[in-house]
Amino acid sequence: MIRVTKLRQKTWRTYRDFRLEALRTEPSAFGSSPEEESKQSEIVWRTRTKNTIFAMSEGKPVGMLSYVFSDRIKTKHIVNIYGVYVTPTMRGRGIGWMLIQSALSEIRKNREIIKVQLSVNADLGPAIGLYKKARFQKVGRSRKELKVGARYYDMLLMEREIRKAST
Repeated sequence: MIRVTKLRQKTWRTYRDFRLEALRTEPSAFGSSPEEESKQSEIVWRTRTKNTIFAMSEGKPVGMLSYVFSDRIKTKHIVNIYGVYVTPTMRGRGIGWMLIQSALSEIRKNREIIKVQLSVNADLGPAIGLYKKARFQKVGRSRKELKVGARYYDMLLMEREIRKAST
């Protein structure tokens, strides 16, 4: 059985290890590298744990999704989703959908938020399909945004309004 939850900050190592696994397994899906992330301090990992949800199976993470609220005056109405990952052996079971729905539910609790946005590698068809199913729309494309080894990847910018702006 899959359970979606947040981890306690004291279990930050679980998050760190799973994030590093994701970066090694799917290097073209993330803007960070394992080399960069492994240098982060315990304080950074503990802080990140607050806005990351996990899909757990038998006490171990099998999926994750992070979101960050803007702290800037002009963009505090926007949340960015990043770091979405499901272990290859658990894909195709609806875990990504569970993570997205759980994140949107958490995000909606903040009444100031009207829009959620994310970037996704343009070559990752299943991920794009998941986001479209969750009513995200493609609003832009950044060409050659990531370079992994000798290859460049385009990124799609996708967004979804979760409530109407009061103007």
